[in-house]
Amino acid sequence: MMFEALVLVCVLFQPGHCFPVGDNRGPYKTYEECQARTTEMTKDIIENIPYHIPQGWKCAKSEGIGT
Repeated sequence: MMFEALVLVCVLFQPGHCFPVGDNRGPYKTYEECQARTTEMTKDIIENIPYHIPQGWKCAKSEGIGT
């Protein structure tokens, strides 16, 4: 079992306009690795994408091959 990192991002000035952001590095072997990646993704979104606010995250189970 592997885990894929996802972060839900909402546009600041457009209420209700949210979308999932997938990871381009995973999947991850452990839930803890995935959780650490969502934290990193959240930080990157805050620092690099103006007016987009992370609203949540998820580590979804995956059958993919890990990195």
